Amino acid sequence: MELLARLELGEAVDEPELTGALRSPHCPAALVELLVLTSWPRTSRRVARLLVGHRACPRSFAWEVLPSLGWHDLMEVARGPRTPPAVRRQAERKLLQKLPRLTAGERTALARSAPRALIEPLLATEDPACVRALLDNPRFGETDAVRLVHDNAEARCVLEVVRHRRWGRSRLVLEAALRHPALPLPVAMGLMASAPPAQLASVASGEGVPPAVREAAAGLLRHRREREERRD
Repeated sequence: MELLARLELGEAVDEPELTGALRSPHCPAALVELLVLTSWPRTSRRVARLLVGHRACPRSFAWEVLPSLGWHDLMEVARGPRTPPAVRRQAERKLLQKLPRLTAGERTALARSAPRALIEPLLATEDPACVRALLDNPRFGETDAVRLVHDNAEARCVLEVVRHRRWGRSRLVLEAALRHPALPLPVAMGLMASAPPAQLASVASGEGVPPAVREAAAGLLRHRREREERRD
Protein backbone atom coordinates (compact mmCIF):
# COMPACT_ATOMS: atom_id res chain seq x y z
CA MET A 1 0.00 0.00 0.00
CA GLU A 2 1.48 3.32 -1.12
CA LEU A 3 0.29 5.22 1.95
CA LEU A 4 1.92 2.71 4.28
CA ALA A 5 5.20 2.96 2.40
CA ARG A 6 5.14 6.76 2.62
CA LEU A 7 4.48 6.67 6.36
CA GLU A 8 7.33 4.23 6.87
CA LEU A 9 9.60 6.68 5.02
CA GLY A 10 8.47 9.49 7.33
CA GLU A 11 6.60 11.43 4.65
CA ALA A 12 3.77 13.77 5.66
CA VAL A 13 0.19 12.70 4.97
CA ASP A 14 -3.06 14.54 5.65
CA GLU A 15 -6.03 13.45 7.75
CA PRO A 16 -8.49 12.84 4.85
CA GLU A 17 -5.99 10.47 3.25
CA LEU A 18 -5.55 8.56 6.50
CA THR A 19 -9.25 8.30 7.29
CA GLY A 20 -10.01 7.22 3.72
CA ALA A 21 -7.48 4.41 4.01
CA LEU A 22 -8.79 3.31 7.42
CA ARG A 23 -12.38 3.19 6.15
CA SER A 24 -11.40 0.94 3.26
CA PRO A 25 -12.36 -2.74 3.68
CA HIS A 26 -8.89 -3.53 2.33
CA CYS A 27 -7.06 -1.52 4.99
CA PRO A 28 -4.02 -3.64 5.98
CA ALA A 29 -3.27 -4.51 9.58
CA ALA A 30 0.25 -3.13 9.09
CA LEU A 31 -1.14 0.39 8.61
CA VAL A 32 -3.11 0.18 11.86
CA GLU A 33 -0.12 -1.18 13.75
CA LEU A 34 2.04 1.66 12.46
CA LEU A 35 -0.49 4.43 13.17
CA VAL A 36 -1.02 3.47 16.81
CA LEU A 37 2.67 4.31 17.33
CA THR A 38 2.30 7.82 15.88
CA SER A 39 0.81 11.05 17.24
CA TRP A 40 -2.21 10.89 14.91
CA PRO A 41 -4.57 9.12 17.32
CA ARG A 42 -3.89 11.76 19.99
CA THR A 43 -4.49 14.71 17.64
CA SER A 44 -7.30 13.44 15.39
CA ARG A 45 -10.58 12.18 16.82
CA ARG A 46 -11.57 10.65 13.47
CA VAL A 47 -8.33 8.71 13.14
CA ALA A 48 -8.59 7.46 16.72
CA ARG A 49 -12.19 6.32 16.21
CA LEU A 50 -11.37 4.45 13.01
CA LEU A 51 -8.32 2.81 14.56
CA VAL A 52 -10.15 1.40 17.60
CA GLY A 53 -12.90 0.12 15.31
CA HIS A 54 -10.44 -1.86 13.18
CA ARG A 55 -10.08 -5.58 13.89
CA ALA A 56 -6.28 -5.27 13.88
CA CYS A 57 -6.18 -2.56 16.54
CA PRO A 58 -4.23 -3.69 19.63
CA ARG A 59 -6.54 -4.16 22.61
CA SER A 60 -4.25 -2.11 24.88
CA PHE A 61 -4.45 0.86 22.51
CA ALA A 62 -8.24 0.65 22.26
CA TRP A 63 -8.58 0.59 26.05
CA GLU A 64 -6.33 3.66 26.26
CA VAL A 65 -8.19 5.70 23.63
CA LEU A 66 -11.85 4.83 24.22
CA PRO A 67 -12.24 6.95 27.40
CA SER A 68 -11.18 10.06 25.48
CA LEU A 69 -13.78 9.64 22.72
CA GLY A 70 -17.05 11.58 22.69
CA TRP A 71 -20.43 9.87 22.83
CA HIS A 72 -20.97 10.03 19.07
CA ASP A 73 -17.59 8.47 18.31
CA LEU A 74 -18.23 5.76 20.89
CA MET A 75 -21.55 5.01 19.22
CA GLU A 76 -19.86 4.72 15.83
CA VAL A 77 -17.33 2.29 17.31
CA ALA A 78 -20.09 0.26 18.97
CA ARG A 79 -22.06 0.04 15.71
CA GLY A 80 -19.10 -0.55 13.42
CA PRO A 81 -19.33 -3.84 11.50
CA ARG A 82 -15.57 -4.40 11.77
CA THR A 83 -15.28 -3.56 15.46
CA PRO A 84 -14.07 -6.58 17.49
CA PRO A 85 -16.74 -7.79 19.96
CA ALA A 86 -14.65 -6.99 23.03
CA VAL A 87 -14.01 -3.43 21.84
CA ARG A 88 -17.70 -3.02 20.97
CA ARG A 89 -18.71 -4.02 24.49
CA GLN A 90 -16.16 -1.65 26.01
CA ALA A 91 -17.45 1.22 23.83
CA GLU A 92 -20.99 0.45 24.99
CA ARG A 93 -19.86 0.53 28.62
CA LYS A 94 -18.26 3.93 28.07
CA LEU A 95 -21.46 5.17 26.45
CA LEU A 96 -23.47 4.01 29.45
CA GLN A 97 -21.15 5.92 31.73
CA LYS A 98 -21.62 9.09 29.67
CA LEU A 99 -25.41 8.76 29.38
CA PRO A 100 -26.34 10.65 32.59
CA ARG A 101 -24.19 13.61 31.52
CA LEU A 102 -25.62 13.99 28.01
CA THR A 103 -27.84 16.93 27.18
CA ALA A 104 -31.46 16.31 26.18
CA GLY A 105 -30.56 16.87 22.53
CA GLU A 106 -27.60 14.49 22.68
CA ARG A 107 -29.71 11.82 24.38
CA THR A 108 -32.34 12.16 21.67
CA ALA A 109 -29.73 11.87 18.93
CA LEU A 110 -28.28 8.80 20.63
CA ALA A 111 -31.73 7.19 20.96
CA ARG A 112 -32.30 7.46 17.22
CA SER A 113 -29.53 5.00 16.37
CA ALA A 114 -28.30 3.56 19.69
CA PRO A 115 -26.98 -0.01 19.77
CA ARG A 116 -29.01 -2.67 21.57
CA ALA A 117 -27.09 -2.30 24.81
CA LEU A 118 -28.22 1.33 25.12
CA ILE A 119 -31.91 0.81 24.38
CA GLU A 120 -32.87 -0.58 27.80
CA PRO A 121 -31.39 2.36 29.79
CA LEU A 122 -33.27 4.78 27.53
CA LEU A 123 -36.68 3.18 28.15
CA ALA A 124 -37.10 5.11 31.40
CA THR A 125 -36.48 8.54 29.88
CA GLU A 126 -39.01 11.21 30.81
CA ASP A 127 -38.39 13.15 27.59
CA PRO A 128 -41.06 12.57 24.89
CA ALA A 129 -38.66 13.73 22.17
CA CYS A 130 -36.19 11.06 23.22
CA VAL A 131 -38.96 8.45 23.13
CA ARG A 132 -40.00 9.51 19.62
CA ALA A 133 -36.43 9.02 18.44
CA LEU A 134 -36.13 5.68 20.23
CA LEU A 135 -39.32 4.32 18.65
CA ASP A 136 -37.82 4.78 15.18
CA ASN A 137 -34.52 3.13 16.08
CA PRO A 138 -34.17 0.09 13.76
CA ARG A 139 -32.94 -1.98 16.73
CA PHE A 140 -36.06 -1.18 18.80
CA GLY A 141 -38.60 -4.03 18.94
CA GLU A 142 -42.10 -4.81 20.16
CA THR A 143 -40.79 -6.17 23.46
CA ASP A 144 -39.04 -2.84 24.03
CA ALA A 145 -42.25 -0.94 23.26
CA VAL A 146 -44.21 -3.02 25.77
CA ARG A 147 -41.54 -2.55 28.44
CA LEU A 148 -41.44 1.19 27.85
CA VAL A 149 -45.21 1.47 28.27
CA HIS A 150 -45.19 -0.79 31.31
CA ASP A 151 -42.20 0.76 33.14
CA ASN A 152 -42.16 4.43 32.10
CA ALA A 153 -43.93 6.62 34.65
CA GLU A 154 -44.35 9.61 32.34
CA ALA A 155 -47.77 9.64 30.63
CA ARG A 156 -46.47 11.79 27.76
CA CYS A 157 -43.91 9.12 26.92
CA VAL A 158 -46.56 6.41 26.94
CA LEU A 159 -48.70 8.52 24.60
CA GLU A 160 -45.78 8.68 22.15
CA VAL A 161 -45.82 4.89 21.95
CA VAL A 162 -49.58 4.41 21.53
CA ARG A 163 -49.68 7.12 18.85
CA HIS A 164 -46.76 5.68 16.91
CA ARG A 165 -47.58 4.51 13.39
CA ARG A 166 -46.13 1.05 14.06
CA TRP A 167 -46.07 0.32 17.77
CA GLY A 168 -49.47 1.90 18.35
CA ARG A 169 -51.00 -0.96 16.34
CA SER A 170 -49.52 -3.66 18.56
CA ARG A 171 -52.04 -5.60 20.66
CA LEU A 172 -49.45 -6.12 23.39
CA VAL A 173 -48.63 -2.41 23.49
CA LEU A 174 -52.33 -1.58 23.68
CA GLU A 175 -52.87 -3.95 26.59
CA ALA A 176 -49.89 -2.53 28.45
CA ALA A 177 -51.06 1.05 27.84
CA LEU A 178 -54.55 0.34 29.20
CA ARG A 179 -52.94 -0.84 32.43
CA HIS A 180 -50.85 2.31 32.83
CA PRO A 181 -52.09 4.30 35.84
CA ALA A 182 -51.29 7.68 34.27
CA LEU A 183 -52.96 7.10 30.89
CA PRO A 184 -55.76 9.70 30.49
CA LEU A 185 -59.21 8.11 30.39
CA PRO A 186 -60.18 9.77 27.07
CA VAL A 187 -57.07 8.25 25.46
CA ALA A 188 -57.93 4.85 26.93
CA MET A 189 -61.47 5.15 25.55
CA GLY A 190 -60.08 5.95 22.13
CA LEU A 191 -57.79 2.93 22.24
CA MET A 192 -60.64 0.64 23.24
CA ALA A 193 -63.04 1.94 20.59
CA SER A 194 -61.77 -0.50 17.97
CA ALA A 195 -60.60 -3.27 20.30
CA PRO A 196 -62.11 -6.74 19.70
CA PRO A 197 -64.55 -8.13 22.31
CA ALA A 198 -62.02 -10.61 23.71
CA GLN A 199 -59.56 -7.82 24.41
CA LEU A 200 -62.24 -5.65 26.01
CA ALA A 201 -63.24 -8.55 28.25
CA SER A 202 -59.60 -9.01 29.26
CA VAL A 203 -59.32 -5.31 30.16
CA ALA A 204 -62.64 -5.31 32.02
CA SER A 205 -61.56 -8.16 34.25
CA GLY A 206 -57.81 -7.67 34.22
CA GLU A 207 -55.71 -7.19 37.31
CA GLY A 208 -53.74 -3.99 37.45
CA VAL A 209 -56.14 -2.11 35.16
CA PRO A 210 -57.17 1.29 36.62
CA PRO A 211 -60.79 1.10 37.89
CA ALA A 212 -62.04 3.82 35.55
CA VAL A 213 -60.58 2.04 32.51
CA ARG A 214 -61.94 -1.31 33.69
CA GLU A 215 -65.43 0.16 34.09
CA ALA A 216 -65.22 1.87 30.71
CA ALA A 217 -64.21 -1.42 29.05
CA ALA A 218 -67.10 -3.24 30.71
CA GLY A 219 -69.51 -0.51 29.65
CA LEU A 220 -68.29 -0.57 26.06
CA LEU A 221 -68.59 -4.34 26.01
CA ARG A 222 -72.18 -4.15 27.29
CA HIS A 223 -73.02 -1.51 24.72
CA ARG A 224 -71.74 -3.69 21.88
CA ARG A 225 -73.65 -6.72 23.13
CA GLU A 226 -76.87 -4.73 23.44
CA ARG A 227 -76.40 -3.38 19.93
CA GLU A 228 -75.91 -6.90 18.59
CA GLU A 229 -79.05 -8.07 20.41
CA ARG A 230 -81.12 -5.26 18.91
CA ARG A 231 -79.91 -6.22 15.46
CA ASP A 232 -81.00 -9.81 16.04
